[in-house]
Amino acid sequence: MSLGIEYRIGELAEIAQVSKRTIDYYTKLGLLEAKRSVSNYRYYSTEAIETLRFIEHCKKMRISLEEIKDLLQTNYNQKNCVFEQIQQISNQIIELEAKLAQLVPVISSMNECEKNALVDSLSHHTSPLFQTLKHFVK
Repeated sequence: MSLGIEYRIGELAEIAQVSKRTIDYYTKLGLLEAKRSVSNYRYYSTEAIETLRFIEHCKKMRISLEEIKDLLQTNYNQKNCVFEQIQQISNQIIELEAKLAQLVPVISSMNECEKNALVDSLSHHTSPLFQTLKHFVK
């Protein structure tokens, strides 16, 4: 997750304790991603620091740069998959909230006996939700 801080290549090299030439090489290989400024300077996000540390750690374990690239891509794909799942769940929650809003008038028209019977018929997962709703529609 990027914090919005961006570093020029020299700053990144100093922080990550690697040479500018190494960063340039990794960027050309696609291991690092840089954004170009209007004046054509390369800027790297804070994620690049962790990526460089990961690359250096992998190199110490004699993992090839091609394998490291595959590992980085797999990690990126997993993060995107999680993000997409969170988006889907968020959309489902919005839909459920809309459906619940439609149920409030129906529930509020029920007497206590009908509400209790409804609670008894629900699964243990949905019962707390209905109990909460019951308090809002008195």
